[in-house]
Amino acid sequence: MTSALAADHGARFSAVVSNSAGSVTSAEAVLTEELPMFLLAGQSNTEGNVDTALFQMLLADLASAANTDTKARLAERIRYWHKDTNNGYTGYGYTPEMAALEASELVRLNAAGLVGADLSTSNTRVLCARNAAGVSPLFVSSLSTKCGNAFGPELVFGQALSQAGYSATSLIKVAHGGTNLYVDRRSSLSGGTVGPSYTELRARIQSLTSAPAGVNPSRKNQGCRWSAFVWFQGINDSFDSANGLSYEQNLKNLIADVRNDVGSPTLPVVIVQVGSGAQSLAFGKNVSAAQSAVVSADKYARLVTTSDLSGIYHYESASKLIIGDRIAQAVKALLAAAPA
Repeated sequence: MTSALAADHGARFSAVVSNSAGSVTSAEAVLTEELPMFLLAGQSNTEGNVDTALFQMLLADLASAANTDTKARLAERIRYWHKDTNNGYTGYGYTPEMAALEASELVRLNAAGLVGADLSTSNTRVLCARNAAGVSPLFVSSLSTKCGNAFGPELVFGQALSQAGYSATSLIKVAHGGTNLYVDRRSSLSGGTVGPSYTELRARIQSLTSAPAGVNPSRKNQGCRWSAFVWFQGINDSFDSANGLSYEQNLKNLIADVRNDVGSPTLPVVIVQVGSGAQSLAFGKNVSAAQSAVVSADKYARLVTTSDLSGIYHYESASKLIIGDRIAQAVKALLAAAPA
């Protein structure tokens, strides 16, 4: 039998056992499938930070009939945004090759039904909530998923989960721009004063675990489970030596504390590695290396790299969509390999 999904909630199953003397059918059992929840935490790139004009132009290009000029037009829009609109950012590692790659990826995601016109249609199968806010269906309306400042990786991530067979799921974002792991997200195992952003994260986990109706009102009689933790953070820690040099141990502690809070020592974890923009900062390479080291030592973790995308540490619209897909691929791989 294949693994059950949320779509199987309420389904009735029975078993038939046969041998040479005949067969017997068991009584029916009703499957109660727990609602999967995905926890996304971090700072501004998780919260949502994109350029409205660029995003709308990219969607318009993708919604039009594809032709040989589509990639070139997308690449030029992305290149122009970096080089002309934000000229000061070109020193952070941006290259024209990044624009070409992002354009190709957007065309691929559009063909897969993950971007383009699909983003303007409300996806009622995926609910999203930011910080203490209530849940809303995942969609773009006036450049807002109702789940952040504009949109973050949850947009394509949620679409990909729907395509993977999840009939109902919730994405829970706990994100604040300008925060760091050293102070704001400092968890219990790191000692010292527990950070206010971690205190908020823990409270959010506890409240939604005990009250599933707060995640998805239609599933008030159904249990829920935390299925994965996505960590997309590291910019502010890249500015300071104390933050950057202690990042590896603090991240290990954070993951251990989150797993303890959700009651799952094997909770899948996806870490989005800081890209070339953050790595160009004083201690960005320390943070990047620490993220790689944590994943290498944790068989229930995966790393999502971003150095081939936007050259700034606030990713532009195209990069945010692509990162959402990369997170989805990493999460699906982890769930497929998760222990029963």
